[in-house]
This record gives sequence, C-alpha cells and structure tokens, in this order.
Amino acid sequence: MRTRNDSGICMLILAILLVGMVLVPVNAQEENNYSITAEEAFKHANTRMIRFIATDTQKFGSWEGASIDPKPLELYDPSGKKLYYQFSVYENNKTIGKIDVGANKTLGQPIQVIEFNPIPFNMIEVMEKSIETAKNNYPTGEIKSTKMVVYSYPKIGAMTVVKDKITGDEYRIFIDAYTLDVIPDKPIAETKPGVCSIYEQMSKSEIDENLIKWQKSNELTKSIEQAATNKGVNINLPVTEEDIKKLSDDTTIVGRSTSYYLDTTLYGQENDHYCAPACGQMIAEYYNVSHTQDFIYQKMGPGYEIGGGVYNNNQVNYYQPSTGLNKPHSTYVTVFTFDQAISEINNNRPYVSIASDHSRVCSGYLYDYPDRYLAIDDPLPEDYGHSYMEAFGSEDYRVYVRS
Repeated sequence: MRTRNDSGICMLILAILLVGMVLVPVNAQEENNYSITAEEAFKHANTRMIRFIATDTQKFGSWEGASIDPKPLELYDPSGKKLYYQFSVYENNKTIGKIDVGANKTLGQPIQVIEFNPIPFNMIEVMEKSIETAKNNYPTGEIKSTKMVVYSYPKIGAMTVVKDKITGDEYRIFIDAYTLDVIPDKPIAETKPGVCSIYEQMSKSEIDENLIKWQKSNELTKSIEQAATNKGVNINLPVTEEDIKKLSDDTTIVGRSTSYYLDTTLYGQENDHYCAPACGQMIAEYYNVSHTQDFIYQKMGPGYEIGGGVYNNNQVNYYQPSTGLNKPHSTYVTVFTFDQAISEINNNRPYVSIASDHSRVCSGYLYDYPDRYLAIDDPLPEDYGHSYMEAFGSEDYRVYVRS
C-alpha cells in the first residue's frame, strides 16, 4: 500500500484538556449493562496489537516496537451515547496508528477500526468552531455539551448541544473535524451529507447477533491475556518490543488467521463530493489505467444537483463501458457476505465499499478467528485519504468491479 505522509501534528495534550473542560459526563441512564470501561477496552486493544504483530507482518510489521497509550479519546454517537474508545499507537513519540474499541457490547467484536498513519486534525479548533456556531445560531441558548462524535461513519467531528432558554428545545450543531464545515442535522442522503446514528440503525436481531460476536471475541482476549501472564507479560500495561518477542512463539497468540491484501494506491478525494470518483481512480490505477477524478465523475453521472455526490448505483456507469474502465460485468449489490469479500480479493479484484453516504475501496481482508476485518482505502480526508481495517458489518452497499 502506498500512502501519503501526515500533514502535521495535532496539539494532543491541549486538545485533551479542552475535552476535559467542555465535555459533559454521559448520564448514567444512557449507559446500560452492555457498556464496557476504558480499562476493559485497553485490554482488547493491547491483546489484538500483540496478535496482529505476531501474525500479520504485511500490515502490522511496522508496528513492532510500538505501544498503546492507555488513555483513550472518547468518541460518541450522535444519540449522545459513547461509541468508541480511540487508543493511539505510538513509536518513538510519533502516532503511527489508532485503534477504536467499541464502548458497548451491542456493537459486536470489540476492535472496530484500526487506522494506519492517521491524518491529524486540530481538536481544539473543531470543538471551538462547534461552540461558536451554536452561539451564533442560538444566541439566547445555553450550551449543554460538546463532544467528539462519529456523526456519519466513518466521518468524525464535534457535536454541540444547545438548549433554547425560552422553549426548552434542544438543537445540535455538527462540525466536520477536517473541513470545519457545518454538517446539516438531518438524515444522510445518497448525494448530500447528513447525520446517522450507529445505535439507532441497529435492529434487535443485529444486537443479539453482535452480543454473541462480542462474547466470542472476549473469550479470545482472555485467552491471550492468560498466555501473556504465563510469559510474565502484564497486559494492563503498554506492551514493549521485548514482550512481543516473548509471546511471538505462543500458539494462543499466533492463532488462526488468514489475510490477503492487494497493492492498491491511496488517493484522496479532490472535493467534498468526489468520494466515488476517487475510488474509481484508485481502482483504475490498480489496473494500470490513468483517469482523473473529473473524468470519472462525469462518466458516473452527477447527483441531484450540481456539486452533489454520485448515486451509488450509478458508479457502474464508469466501470462497465469501454469508454470508462471497461469492466462490463461490474455490478451494484445491496446484499453481501464476508465470504464474498474474500472471493473478490482472492481473485485480485478491489471493490467499492459504501458506508452510509460514503464510498471507499476494499483492498484486502483479515480473518482472525473469531474476528473479521476488511482493509479499507478511504479517500477522506480530502487531498490525503487514509487506510484502515474495519470490523465487517459497517458496509451498506458494494460495487463489484469485474471484467
């Protein structure tokens, strides 16, 4: 995987202080017996980092010698419920990755997202912009809270809740973490940005299934923790390079995993509605075809309005014809499985993975029993893009690119 370098370093310490000053503790009623603590989340992150380094050197080889900061950033859902504990992975005082652990068992397997070479943003700036916008829009309102949120997975930003002192009505202000754009507080549309709650989208059957997934994964965490204890390694502390060496030959640590990754090139989208064209550019590059994002956007067909995103199913308008990428059997699907993702990748076919209103490229997979991950090349942030592994289950649609 070829990626671009970070654009700068976020003022992490000051940002954490700001969060501590601004954030309002979540009401106890919002949590339930399925919530997990930051300490529990750290165990999941630490055990998986050990396992990944020992078993998947292609993706995680550069993490050898790294350690995890046990104090995470808390990310919330638009509903106000805690969503992820985001742990930073450091090597030589540089952030080389992030691990998002689900803050609730109903989300499924604990490890939700693993970022590589994350692009930093200025947390102080985005939170201040959210508060400033709330005050400007509701000058007589009372600021109730400001939190960092995943406002429409995988997009993050700040959410400020303001209460009208006269009517008692509450309003939410969302600011994107990278662009500082105001995100309308309305449901996402296929061609326009909006807000989407992960918790509110889950059905009862999905919750029940996710609880089973979490339990199986938690059993793996416990077995790795016990194996580490037997080797004299304390899993509650950041793991050292020497600890990794002690554990690398343990069968519990190495485990059963299968992975395969394609050599795609990461491109950032050139504006706020070019996620689909950027994906087309990545996939075209994989097949040694050079097309601009403007060209791909025109072939796919614009959205409802000028400056709108591409309809999801219109993406095949670029992939299928000979005047585009010339992959005539490309298809848009709404029902799919993890095994089908494995099949596409094993046949050396990267595909478009769509989450909420956002298109990304799936370029690989990791099946680390019982956990399942997809390797994602995301064209956001604009002009950069970033790569990560995500727990299977976050996709809404796919576009398979086939000859």
